[in-house]
Amino acid sequence: MKYILLLTFTLLTYLHNIAQEIYVGSWKMTSNLSSGSVVDLTVDIGQPEKGQLYPARMTLRCDSFKGVYQFVLVKKSMRQLVISTTKWAENETPFSVGNATWFFNGTMDFYKDIKGQSHLTLNRIKARNADIKMEKPAKAVDEALFNNICDLFSKTDIDFTKINEQAWSGAAPKALLSSKDSPAYFGIGDTLFVKSKFGSVKFESNKDIDIISVAINQQVLVDQVDSKKKREDEDFILDTGLNYLILYADDFGKSGNSTAAVSGTLDNTPRLMSFNNPKDHPCSFIIMKIMNQYREADETSFENNPGFIDKFSGLPNTNNTRDKQTGTTFLNRPGKVIGSIASKSQTLTFALWDDAVEDGDSISLNINGRWIARGFPVKKQPQFLTITLDPGPNVITFVADNLGSIIPNTSVLEIIDGNRRKSFNIETDLNENNQVKIFYEVKPK
Repeated sequence: MKYILLLTFTLLTYLHNIAQEIYVGSWKMTSNLSSGSVVDLTVDIGQPEKGQLYPARMTLRCDSFKGVYQFVLVKKSMRQLVISTTKWAENETPFSVGNATWFFNGTMDFYKDIKGQSHLTLNRIKARNADIKMEKPAKAVDEALFNNICDLFSKTDIDFTKINEQAWSGAAPKALLSSKDSPAYFGIGDTLFVKSKFGSVKFESNKDIDIISVAINQQVLVDQVDSKKKREDEDFILDTGLNYLILYADDFGKSGNSTAAVSGTLDNTPRLMSFNNPKDHPCSFIIMKIMNQYREADETSFENNPGFIDKFSGLPNTNNTRDKQTGTTFLNRPGKVIGSIASKSQTLTFALWDDAVEDGDSISLNINGRWIARGFPVKKQPQFLTITLDPGPNVITFVADNLGSIIPNTSVLEIIDGNRRKSFNIETDLNENNQVKIFYEVKPK
C-alpha cells in the first residue's frame, strides 16, 4: 500500500511541476571560451500572455563588452520555447555585434538535471547557406572580442541554469508582446477581430525545402512537415477571446531563411502568413493574434461554414451504396451539396413540407449510410423527424422516390434546434440526390 501511495505522490508532484509556470524567472550561464575570455549570459523571462507568449531579455558580458537584448519566446510544447530571430539591442557597449544575435535562434528546451535543477538548453536551427555570415560593424572594434562573441552565438553550446523565480516586469516586457508598442517587429501581427469561431489553414506552394509547423492555441495542426508538398486544408475552432494562430519555421531551407507560407481563413477572408514578406523573411515564427467576438448567447441561427465543414472522407459513400433491402441502386446517383452547417446539439428536428403544390412527392432520407426515413410523403403541412447526429461530420442524403405529378421532386427542409433554424430548398430527381453536411461540435466535458 505504501508503494502505491508513494507512486501516487510522485505522480501528483510531477503533474504539479508540469502545470506550474516553469519558464518565468532568471536563467544564467557562465562559460570559459577557448580564447580565455569568460562569458556571463543571463536571460530574464517575464509572465506570459495567455500562457504562451513570453517577453525575454538577455544580458551578455564578455571582457569589456556588454549587450542587453530584448526578444520574444513562444511556448511550442510543454518543454520547448521557440526564440524570435529578432533581438532588439537595448544597449551595446563599446560596439555593436551586428547580426550575430541572429544565430541565437531555434528553441530552448527545458529539462531537469539529476539534482532537480531546471535548465534551458539552446538548439539552433542550422542554416544550410554558407553565405550567411556575421556582419562586422563598420565602427572600429576589438576584432578578437567581436569574434569571441560571434562564436558564442553561433557555435558555443549554451545551457542555462535557473537562478531565481523572479519575473522580468515593468513596461518593457509588456510592450514586447504588443505590435503597437513593441520597439521592433518580433513576428507578432496586429490583432484581428472576428465574429465566427471557425477557421481554416491553407498551405501555399513553396519551392524551397522548408520544414514548418502550424498551431492554434498550442493545438498542433501540422508538425514539422515539408512545406513544398501539397497538403489538404486544416480546420480549427477558435476559443472565445484571444487566440494565437502560429506558423513556425522549423528549418531555414536552402536559402538560409524560410520562404514557406500559409493562409489563415477567418470570417471567410484569407489572410496570408508568409516568411517571404520582407519583415517576416528572417523570422522563426509568425503570430496571428485573433480576438474572437463570437457569443453563443447571441446566436439565433446555425453557423454556416462551408469552408470549415470539408472533411467527410471518413463517412460511408452513400452515393455508391446499393440498398441491401431492395437491391436498388438509386443511391448511385450524384449527390449535390446544398448546404453545410455546424451544430452544438446532437439531436435535431427536421421539418419537411411542400411549399408549392402537394403533388404526391415522396422522398427517403439517409444519414451517414443509415436510413432514417423511407418513402416519406411530402405534404403541404410540415411533418417532423428527430435526427441523432454522430460526433463530428454527418451527411444527410435526400433521395427522390418518385417525381410526383410535377417534375422535379421539391420540398422545404427546416433544421430546428431550439430557437435556431436553418432552411434549405430540396430539389431532387431520379438522376441527382441532395445532401446537407452537418458538423456536430462535441463540447468538452
